[in-house]
Amino acid sequence: MVACVLRVSLTVFLIGTASAAGADVCIAIDESRDTFAPRDRAAAILLVSTQFETEGERVVPGGCAKSFVLFHAQLGNLVVVTISGQGTTWQATALTLDDLPAIYSQMVRSIVTGRPMTGLNVVDRTNVTSSQAVSRRVHSDSLWYGRLGYGAVFAGRTYGTPAIGFGYRAELDSFAIDVAFLNYQFASPGNYSSTGASAFSLLKLSGLRFLDAQANRSAYFGGGLSYGYRSISRGGYPYALGSYSTSWSGSGLQGELTAGYELARATSLRVFVQADAVLPFFRVTSETRSTNGLISTDSRYAPSLVLSIGVGR
Repeated sequence: MVACVLRVSLTVFLIGTASAAGADVCIAIDESRDTFAPRDRAAAILLVSTQFETEGERVVPGGCAKSFVLFHAQLGNLVVVTISGQGTTWQATALTLDDLPAIYSQMVRSIVTGRPMTGLNVVDRTNVTSSQAVSRRVHSDSLWYGRLGYGAVFAGRTYGTPAIGFGYRAELDSFAIDVAFLNYQFASPGNYSSTGASAFSLLKLSGLRFLDAQANRSAYFGGGLSYGYRSISRGGYPYALGSYSTSWSGSGLQGELTAGYELARATSLRVFVQADAVLPFFRVTSETRSTNGLISTDSRYAPSLVLSIGVGR
């Protein structure tokens, strides 16, 4: 029994030792191709070794299964770093010497994890280079705009409404954030025997997606939320003797769907045609009253639609 236990313990020890040895890493400089001075080469070996140890690998002077060769090609401040080993080559470019530690970190992480160096596969907040930080800050176009158009409010019947609106849009190639305000659908002129409707969105926040991101003109669609108010007058509604009814009205949050087509995206002056469907999360209500008090309450759903032309700069 004791012999069996000893054999098992020895086997576990040997497996653990073999695993540890298999994880050992050796790093050497290819002096025939490296352009660094001897002092800088020693610093590079130290930095790369530190990165391997940070990723959980043990670095030893020699006699290991994982051997890597490092060299640098420097031209001015630009340094091309190459690491070869295990039948694979990793290469990256540092625009300044200050970026070398971050480049070493990304390359070693790619070696250990097997993830490619493209995109954000091996980049985090601790090893992003100066050039990567600049390139990932994507330029956006900012424009203020105004819109004019015509629309309709639907509540039992269709009410035609002239429309006006203003807003601010921050655009990337394929995506935009749109903040619209003071969007107003006016009640059509009328007299006592006619009815009219108006709709007002105080503030709207929405996201837009461009279908052809790089083109000078592109269709787009999106959606968002707004806070608004709407009112529908009853005009010369035939009231019972001694009673009267208020207009249908209500306010609250609204969902908004948007589709449009934008022109001259390569210039600072933008022109677009846009359709907006406004879907309130509330109903408008009207009260019928008499001299004796409230008689009844009527409610209806009142979505609206606007087609407009906008100009922004």
